[in-house]
Amino acid sequence: MNKPLTVAREDFRRAVTEAINDSCLPAFVVFDVLQAVLSDVGRAAQQQYAADLKAYQESEVEKNE
Repeated sequence: MNKPLTVAREDFRRAVTEAINDSCLPAFVVFDVLQAVLSDVGRAAQQQYAADLKAYQESEVEKNE
């Protein structure tokens, strides 16, 4: 069985929190880094959505032909 998404999410959240705590960086530095990472992840999510939507639409066209 693959790891459930809820478990993977919690594992990831804990790993990020641990990395932040272990970094010993001040909060303003962590904030700047997290903002940059969030921006990158947001772009990746938009690209994934666009790719998934295109694939879905193409499969619907093929199904209806």
